[in-house]
Amino acid sequence: MTAHARPVFKKESIAADTGDGYWVHRTEAGLVTSGLTKQKVEGYRHSGASWIRSDVFDFTATGLNKPVALDHASFSGAPHPDLVVCHNYGQCMFGCGSDDGKISWLKPDANGKYTRKEVASLVATHRVRLGNFTRTQGPQLAAFPVVGKADADVAEHKRGQEGFLKPYSPVLYDIPTDPAQEWKRTPAPGLDSLKFRLIHAVVAGYFPGTPRPDLQSFIVASHRDSSLCGGLDWIGPDGNGNWIRRHIGDGVPPRVSKEIGTPENYEKPPEFGGSGNVAIGRVGGQAASCIVAVEPFHGNTVAVYTRPWGTRSPFERPWERRVVTVFPQPIVSEEEGTRKEYDAVGHHVVAADFDGDGDDEFLIALRGPQNSDAAHPTQGVLYLKLDSTGRVVVREWVSKDSTAHIAVLDVDGDGRLDFVTTSYHTVKYYESKETKVQLFRNTFARPVRKPVVPSSADG
Repeated sequence: MTAHARPVFKKESIAADTGDGYWVHRTEAGLVTSGLTKQKVEGYRHSGASWIRSDVFDFTATGLNKPVALDHASFSGAPHPDLVVCHNYGQCMFGCGSDDGKISWLKPDANGKYTRKEVASLVATHRVRLGNFTRTQGPQLAAFPVVGKADADVAEHKRGQEGFLKPYSPVLYDIPTDPAQEWKRTPAPGLDSLKFRLIHAVVAGYFPGTPRPDLQSFIVASHRDSSLCGGLDWIGPDGNGNWIRRHIGDGVPPRVSKEIGTPENYEKPPEFGGSGNVAIGRVGGQAASCIVAVEPFHGNTVAVYTRPWGTRSPFERPWERRVVTVFPQPIVSEEEGTRKEYDAVGHHVVAADFDGDGDDEFLIALRGPQNSDAAHPTQGVLYLKLDSTGRVVVREWVSKDSTAHIAVLDVDGDGRLDFVTTSYHTVKYYESKETKVQLFRNTFARPVRKPVVPSSADG
């Protein structure tokens, strides 16, 4: 049996007591974070042994709020990265109004100061990606809502429920040569017919064996029930430019959240099923051969999907699924005689070659709270290494701190992949006791020349 390296990461503080925590993103210039509590996008630049923190954009200063996810590219000609962020998400996903859901371009100047231009309005946009989705030249924007838009004739007090239950489609936009001009919707035949509910994670990639491997397509993690396809799906253009769906796996059956209860104006608690988070990696020397997913939305089940071989396309037929971990449900006593039941929440998954052996390993971010049983953690970052059959050969907790999102980087250029985490802290929903951004420096891997760094916008 091959011996596998035990993962060892040295934890270092980047920022403590941030008062926020949702998204952390790597750019060529450093790190960018966003959060729904302080309503800010902030930057961190590594300088010697320290990190320099700066304001990128304060949404409250312009009457806006709730920056959620972001992506970056270089399309304005500035020496600093352009950022695209979704915001004004709504009261919550059970209360998104018709005008909730904005997407803005944060434009840098020569000194790295940012100004905002709204480029799209799409209800409850929760994930954004920049890339080449229908053309090989010039960047495009892909936007993924988390809930739909209620019909205009639905009574106001029922719109939150109707929107939550409403299927919707992702939307693509062309970024013009002059990005200050209008960002128009991209013609994408068939995309409007691909309906989803509760998309919580997407991976964009150039996947070999797909009809257009020269274009980026998507793996989508979403809700699944008897009336709607979902779970894990691949979507992308076929050879004629028509967008199609290929089903990868069902995820878990719908179930009621222990944590959310019954939102106002709902007859019963909403159910979550299917899949919630996803990362795809190279395992056994084969690219795009293994998927690790956390299921369902904000879920407690870790499943591994392995690619069926002997097919022309990796997504030609469903993948084989195996459950590898079910986290226990944390129950916390808030006061004498009271208790709060939480979902054991997994919130993000990344895949990267952390040990330097040519295959990818997976990191799973758990929000918390920490289970009272220390032997069965429900908060932190779990490291998994898999063999070519999808079986776990290394399982190790590399952090025990609340984690909402992970960014992978090689912070000092030593050829070993490090990672950065941010806490999960969203006011009036889940507020971690500590709010911080942390670096986990890789001290165990074999150095690799130009290691592959995944996009922080995945997941």
